[in-house]
Amino acid sequence: MSFPLMPGYDYINVVADLEPVAAMWDRDLGDRIRTYTKLLPAGAPDFGYAVQKGTEWRIGSIGACDPEGARYTLAAGLRMGAKQENDPETVRAMRAVADRLDPEDGRQLPKDEWEIGDRRYRVIRIEKFTLIGQRVMEPPRPTDTEPPDEGRFLEDHLIEPRAPAGQWEAQLRLNLVGHLPIPGTVPETVEIEARHAIRTHPGVVLLPPTFTVVEIKGDSWEPLTGADGPLQARFHLAKYFSELLPRLLEFQGEPAEPEEIAEWEAAADEIEAMSGPEFAVLDRRFRIVRVSRMLRVGRDGPEGPRPSDQERYGMQGTESRS
Repeated sequence: MSFPLMPGYDYINVVADLEPVAAMWDRDLGDRIRTYTKLLPAGAPDFGYAVQKGTEWRIGSIGACDPEGARYTLAAGLRMGAKQENDPETVRAMRAVADRLDPEDGRQLPKDEWEIGDRRYRVIRIEKFTLIGQRVMEPPRPTDTEPPDEGRFLEDHLIEPRAPAGQWEAQLRLNLVGHLPIPGTVPETVEIEARHAIRTHPGVVLLPPTFTVVEIKGDSWEPLTGADGPLQARFHLAKYFSELLPRLLEFQGEPAEPEEIAEWEAAADEIEAMSGPEFAVLDRRFRIVRVSRMLRVGRDGPEGPRPSDQERYGMQGTESRS
């Protein structure tokens, strides 16, 4: 079956009069671009899968740390989808693909694209970055909100490069089109593939952000925990003190003393009561950092894993077509 190309993959629909919430979000972005003037890669890419039906692409799920994990997630999605499918032939095909990607015995088939009935499934690659200025990474924005419970892993999120954009979103997307790894920080092969991706997938779609809690140690920033919303990230940092540290010592066979547990619980209460993106407890400093996410798109839809992704993060020797 032939699937239609992605309309508007290299198009930015700049709109002067956005609806009020979108206009406020765009002004907020403009303020941040002026303050945090540089783009900084924010770790390894995420992986997930997307589904095409007609001209429309939607995210099925994201959050895998490598292409192999995304294939297992796709297998789970196909098995769940088969329970809601009415056509027996499609059900058999969905289950057969799931069994190839998540077999009971043997290794997974490293194949990143499948066509089943009127749908196309593809493992996708999501890049992460943050804005930085004066050696400080961007904190949460005033317009950042907590995601709904049903919105975890961006399930069913529409990939629409033609969606109305304000001037600052358009500017950021243009800046990201040619964004490359910092020279000297990645192998030459990775840099070559990044340059190739700019040609094959010249469009950029911004996705909802995540939030990482980092510990500030002098001039270094060490990631500790995180979440999909800024309040969730704060809550996870509090739980790091009140729950994770005691369990960690217990697991190591050295249970914490009651005085230590009391200190950690007090620190957790302080964190939950503090306002702002930065916290100082027990002679340690932490900061919530906004991690933005982008998806490259091209004529044939969203970008899949690159060859170096398979070698660095997952199984080698992937195929791309059914």
